[in-house]
Amino acid sequence: MGYVAFAQLDDVYKRLKADASQGGGSAASTVLIFVSPDADALCALKILVTLLKSDCIAHKVVPVAGYTDLSGANEDHVEDNEELRSIVMLNCGGLVDLTELFTLTNAMTVYVCDSHRPLNLRSLFGHDQIIFMDDGDVDDLNELRQAVEELEFEDSDDEDDDEFEEADDAEDENDGNDSSGDKPDGDEETSDIENDEDDMEDADMEAGGSRKRKRKPPESRNAGDLENPPKKARLARRAKRKRRQRHQRLIAEYYSEGAYYGLSVAGMLYNLATLLGRASNDFLWLALVGLSDQYLHDRVDHRQYSAQVSTYKGEVLRYNVTSGPGSQSTDMDDLESLFGESLDQQGRTDQSRHSAGPVIRCDDEFRLMLLRHWTMHESLHYSVYVGTKLGIWKERGRQRLTNFLVKMGLPHKESQQRFTEMSLPFKRSIKEKLIAVSPRFNMTEIVFPSFYKSFGFRGLMSAPDVVYSLTSLLDGGAEWIAQHGTGSGYPELMTTVGQLGGGSRQRKNEGAEADVFSGSLAGVGVGTRTGMAALAMRTGDMAGMPVDTDEEGSVVEEDAEDPGRKARKEKERAWVRNFYVAYDALDGFDLLQHGIHLAMNFQRALVQTGIAIIEKKLTQTLRNFQLTVLTGEGLGSGVDVTGALNDDNNFTLFGRSPAHLGRLAKFLVEAFKEFKEKDLPLVIAALNESADAFLIVGYAGMTRRGVIRRNTFGPAFQQAAEQTNANVKHDGFEASVMEVKREDLGDFLETLQNLMQ
Repeated sequence: MGYVAFAQLDDVYKRLKADASQGGGSAASTVLIFVSPDADALCALKILVTLLKSDCIAHKVVPVAGYTDLSGANEDHVEDNEELRSIVMLNCGGLVDLTELFTLTNAMTVYVCDSHRPLNLRSLFGHDQIIFMDDGDVDDLNELRQAVEELEFEDSDDEDDDEFEEADDAEDENDGNDSSGDKPDGDEETSDIENDEDDMEDADMEAGGSRKRKRKPPESRNAGDLENPPKKARLARRAKRKRRQRHQRLIAEYYSEGAYYGLSVAGMLYNLATLLGRASNDFLWLALVGLSDQYLHDRVDHRQYSAQVSTYKGEVLRYNVTSGPGSQSTDMDDLESLFGESLDQQGRTDQSRHSAGPVIRCDDEFRLMLLRHWTMHESLHYSVYVGTKLGIWKERGRQRLTNFLVKMGLPHKESQQRFTEMSLPFKRSIKEKLIAVSPRFNMTEIVFPSFYKSFGFRGLMSAPDVVYSLTSLLDGGAEWIAQHGTGSGYPELMTTVGQLGGGSRQRKNEGAEADVFSGSLAGVGVGTRTGMAALAMRTGDMAGMPVDTDEEGSVVEEDAEDPGRKARKEKERAWVRNFYVAYDALDGFDLLQHGIHLAMNFQRALVQTGIAIIEKKLTQTLRNFQLTVLTGEGLGSGVDVTGALNDDNNFTLFGRSPAHLGRLAKFLVEAFKEFKEKDLPLVIAALNESADAFLIVGYAGMTRRGVIRRNTFGPAFQQAAEQTNANVKHDGFEASVMEVKREDLGDFLETLQNLMQ
């Protein structure tokens, strides 16, 4: 089958549902979902799980951070699983041949919904049991499809063709004495033979669907053919080899062009739900958050983002009717999005929209970090866009920030107030003044179109705010909630968790079946999967969480032969706990608020570290990229970036988190582009002392015209590792992220520099 076109994505769910009905009974888990830990995938997971629950389809969710996790999950969940029918991959698996990872039975089908590009062509075109959900990219790969299919067919004939190569080469030497006038005829003959072979292959496909032709075994051929092959047959084989080389070159060019991204997976799942006639306002919000995640992390450029926004605007108007006589959008919507409250035409607070429940609006968003949740000064200072434009690492840049606020007419006292506590007249004029003043400071794109959601009386959040929150919770949410989630302000979260019972740590909800937390999420169509965050808040010290158990629930103890086993298990369980806290936050406004506060601390650490790197001049400019190596020396003592993880220095955060290291790279690239006129990609390496290795991220960034460069660091990293025989770990779903042992870093970077020239 290969792939399903964007306009027929509902066929995937219909087939999945049909296969589930033929499974091992109503209690059998026939659907297995692998999901990567990012905000876009979280939103897609929420849509899919909601659909499955509504149809009472038993399913299990397994978070995976890399290919090692997928390989282990194959042993635990796929291999010898007679009940399993469907495997769904959300933002993972598209870059590799999945048949090498999974032990599939004939009854299993793998559905890949992955925004990472380039896709693995062998998985895409070479296996009937692997089906890609296409966003439109695959339709443009017809030439590559033909190349893959012909190479797959020709592989069966390679051994036979090799027998003639020596004879052909010897014959070529004799042909060297031929007159030049014979060459055009030879070329014409080769072309005719090539066309004849294409026609023959097409005929074979139409007749039986298989391109394999019967060939005489080598021993049955005339020995004279090997010594003196007929010229026509030799030319045919030569043409075949040239065509094969052309196909191989085409495929190699596709992979070497670099990494890029397709449509967000949340957007694809929303389209699937729409085709099923089951889309909703909640699903729409999840799709908007997924799109915002791609935009904020430079996976789509402004042109692509604006095209998607235009599409979603109609959906927002369809599901959200603006209160007011016959009006779809008013200036009051802007006030609501900016102030967190709605005003009528006389300037009085209008609570009707809030009391009506969740509402989505389309409005301009500022390129200011968490403006509605911070002070105006902090939001400007810690925003990558504003900070790099003003040059806040210099005294002159900080003075420009003060001048910016003065020209806006904002008093110092007001700029130091939390935005929600600022005087209403100043808040009313913020948008107008920002747009008027920012061009004077070379900030011509201070606003961009976005969306926000009102959560009734509880407040509202923009889609970018939710992305910042979810991303931070994925990096450290469980421990942050344990440290800061207690108190009377969150009684509803503390009461949602049930009593823990027995060694299996079961949690029972009213109207829900028992849920066992063991590194995966199971559902049977009814009930909910909440409580990880509430459990953290209830226990405070994380004692109630299964942080030291293996997959069978047994306590993990230190092993004399493998002393690091317990530490590795703890690390693995920590990110899984973070994943479930972020998943719960999709339904919890208070959890999103926790994530925003955590995001503020992460952003402080990012900007402080970026400023230290620039001041200490830790970045080298090479021929084709810039290089920054962080060992912690000379950066100085940093803030406690999470309030819970107890980091001694900011840089330790970046040594273990590819997402944060990538954002730091973006800050540096934008800063150098503005003030040093260096429009080059960046390779940044940060030391992870616990692993005695450097985490390396290659960031391609954007051109000055706002076009995202394709990231070619992934293939270069692999080549450098192979040539130096370095001890590396290249396990994540992002090709441009690699971990290199400390002692191998020098040789690795030197080889990388030579490869990128």
